[in-house]
Amino acid sequence: MKNFLLSRLVTFDTLLFFSSLIFGQVPNLGTAASFALFTTTGAVGSTGITQVIGNVGTGAGAITGFAVLTGSEYDADAVTTQASADLLVAYTQLHNEVPTFFPGPVLGNGQVLDSGVYFLPAASSLNANLTLDAQGDSNAIFIFQIGGAYSTSAGSQVFLVNGALAANVYWVVEGAVPMAAGTIMRGNIIANNGAISLGAGGLLEGRALSTTGAVSIYGSIVAIPPLNLGILPVELLSFTGVCDEGNVLITWSTATESDNNFFTVEQSLEQENWIVVQTVAGAATSTMVHSYTVTDRLPADGVSFYRLKQTDFDGKATYSSVVQMKNCGTGQTGNTSLYPNPTSGRFTLTSTGKDDPIYSIEIFNDLGQKVFASPGLQSKFDLSAYAPGVYIVEVHQDLKTSSLELLLTKN
Repeated sequence: MKNFLLSRLVTFDTLLFFSSLIFGQVPNLGTAASFALFTTTGAVGSTGITQVIGNVGTGAGAITGFAVLTGSEYDADAVTTQASADLLVAYTQLHNEVPTFFPGPVLGNGQVLDSGVYFLPAASSLNANLTLDAQGDSNAIFIFQIGGAYSTSAGSQVFLVNGALAANVYWVVEGAVPMAAGTIMRGNIIANNGAISLGAGGLLEGRALSTTGAVSIYGSIVAIPPLNLGILPVELLSFTGVCDEGNVLITWSTATESDNNFFTVEQSLEQENWIVVQTVAGAATSTMVHSYTVTDRLPADGVSFYRLKQTDFDGKATYSSVVQMKNCGTGQTGNTSLYPNPTSGRFTLTSTGKDDPIYSIEIFNDLGQKVFASPGLQSKFDLSAYAPGVYIVEVHQDLKTSSLELLLTKN
């Protein structure tokens, strides 16, 4: 740690007088840019139903388990030798960028960050939602220099708004990067001497690259930006399920759609035989955020699995990652949820707390100002008149108070 901090000070001192790097230029990943998953030394593996769009490779190690791969596998050959060299050059450039911001060790929890170089000197984490705002500049670059391991909490998400692109986001980590189940990560992860893993139901719109360490994914999607669910550019923001009084609510959101005819939600008990729950029309071609919801009124008593099938106008189909639901409607504990989320204004609050009724609901903006209050249960809301950003929905019950984060997008 002492050496890492010293290197930052030396770099800053040097670049005050001689800047060989111009911030705002996209770092050149060279041959490594063609890889969705890569390590110079270590194994690269996939477990469960995963989807990878991009090449997979290792300079020294095994490659296992990639049944659904839109790309090629490279193992200890001339391509991986060049990719290893190019990755080291890119890492060095990003590591030496001069910091412009110094946030705390926990990112997220509703934070909205502008472009720049963010320096976190020790192990750090992502919790809940982090929004990166390009403020209308599609060339805006976000670099996070993390001086230790970088972990994510389950269900945490990175949102890109106002022109921000995953291709221009870089996470430079001095150590391991364990991402918990359901994490939606965006950007290029470069772990120096550390392993990278993406948990079940996760999504990485970007790359997972390590100088030394295993790279592993578990029932998740990894795609080189822009994210494509297969051949067609359908950018999936989220795909989740929640229990709601004996039903399962399946919700998903898209950032962009192209030639998209319809979606089909499918359910299975063992991830082998799938049945159709419902089909929903797509948005054809659109660059706006769209949110969708399907209700399964006959979920399994035990464990059931859901996936999203996307079909274009030519009949070609691709699949999302799988969502697992347990015991919906049988012995469930009370919980509250919001959908769709993100939303352009209108959303619904659901609650399974039959024995603990809601007595009030309050909504606060990111400045802590109360923008709404209801003296009882209300399920339908409309924040279309408010500015885009992160809002906190507080649900008050006799036994507990729940704080739910809502991302409000532009209409």
